[in-house]
Amino acid sequence: MADTGTPALLQVDGLTVEFPGVRALDGVHFDVAAGEVHALVGENGAGKSTLLKVLGGLHRPSAGAIILDGVTYRPRRPADAVHAGIAVIYQEFNLYPDLTVAENVFSGREPIHPLTRGIRYAEINRRAADLFATLGVSIDPTAPVSSLTVSEQQLVEIAKALSVDGRIIVMDEPTAALSADEVTRLLDVVRRLRAEGRSVIYVSHRLDEVFAVADRVTVLRDGRHVRTVPLAQTSTDELVRWMVGRDIAALFPRGDAVRGDVVLELDQVSAGRQLREVSLTVRAGEIVGIGGVAGAGQPELSQVIFGALPVTAGRMLLGGEPYRPDGPADAMRAGIGFLHEDRKAAGILPDLTVRHNLTISVLDKVRGALGRLLSPAAELDVFATYRDRLAIRTTGPDQLIGQLSGGNQQKVLFGRALAPGGRLLILNEPTRGVDIGAKVEIHQLINEITAEGAGVIMISSDLPELLGISDRVYVLAGGRVAGHLTGDDRTEENVMTCASTGRRIFSLEPVS
Repeated sequence: MADTGTPALLQVDGLTVEFPGVRALDGVHFDVAAGEVHALVGENGAGKSTLLKVLGGLHRPSAGAIILDGVTYRPRRPADAVHAGIAVIYQEFNLYPDLTVAENVFSGREPIHPLTRGIRYAEINRRAADLFATLGVSIDPTAPVSSLTVSEQQLVEIAKALSVDGRIIVMDEPTAALSADEVTRLLDVVRRLRAEGRSVIYVSHRLDEVFAVADRVTVLRDGRHVRTVPLAQTSTDELVRWMVGRDIAALFPRGDAVRGDVVLELDQVSAGRQLREVSLTVRAGEIVGIGGVAGAGQPELSQVIFGALPVTAGRMLLGGEPYRPDGPADAMRAGIGFLHEDRKAAGILPDLTVRHNLTISVLDKVRGALGRLLSPAAELDVFATYRDRLAIRTTGPDQLIGQLSGGNQQKVLFGRALAPGGRLLILNEPTRGVDIGAKVEIHQLINEITAEGAGVIMISSDLPELLGISDRVYVLAGGRVAGHLTGDDRTEENVMTCASTGRRIFSLEPVS
């Protein structure tokens, strides 16, 4: 164990976890001191989630030992972890959509009235509200979870973990669905937990967060422990090299764009309750970023273009021609691909195979001669194309997509968005939940797509990504365009100024 000046609260010694044909963890050593924020990093498939599931009582190790506060710890179910004071926030939500926010936060631990034997709803509503006040957000404890946004559901998961009042809080990609302001508040909560003497195991692909909040970092690669060091003694480049086993020259490998004709134009477009008088252009060969705080209208904008939300005012032009799709099928026939921000709820079809998840957006292209049945040969061609192009790690076309890692699921969805093969690609949070190596691969792929003449709209809450990969950035605030940033005006300060204050900053569009 590295010297932190504090004895280990949790110590993992030689932990090995084996599944049929796979060794997910191979003799891993790991420890956490009391009152420490310990980051855990590595590519998808490195073993991070397996380690967390062992700590949370979901998996049992094949070998090795875990010592918690000097006592052997062998959880057999999640309740054992809770009783031991370990609260785990998993990357994939585990919420009951038809229950209220408060019922989800205190599920299985509801206070019962001694006379009526009913749940004391006033108490859980009050306690849930107090937890959200601690997080610096306002969420109605009586609202059904199904009515919440993705970022609000993430905050419910965090509140649920904090309600356990555990000694060790485990956070697996806790900011993946949060806006910049929500990330800042969450990191403040992590620091407050540390000040209270609690320990936090913090798993994130966002290395800027790791350096902002963690005391030490442990790197895993291919199920093995690579290194544990204090953050003050390492750098982003060094961490990336340990994680992927190679140097990465640039996380955002964007060169000068060769801009062509206007592919898409929106002129004073309004839609739904949020989007108001939005005007923008996207040219062939360029990446146009869309920024703003959560709720500013980014999802509605992408849905309008993809035909999932009808236009109520204004007009759209695609390739210079009037464009008013009746639905997503029209948009795909027009050559528009779409990547949804919520991989689990609105992306993957978990009970279908990888090839079926890939080809569902191009069924008209994989039908047989009679036009009714699908052609297995055509499906396999699509599968092989995107498996190779995106480096999707799968045992084959008929593996269920639910069996893939989160990063590989995201690659399949990316392939589905590419499959229509047209002029415009709409990417909502394209690298959410994806490791550093895969993130670079996706950025390079986006470059290749634009080099082939496609236009790309990229919506991202990751400001470094938004600014690093985009040629121009439109910033939304209150459903309207508050800024258009190009060149040296593309800064985090300008994005946040437009997004949070509504102050308008408009750069001239570069001349092609």
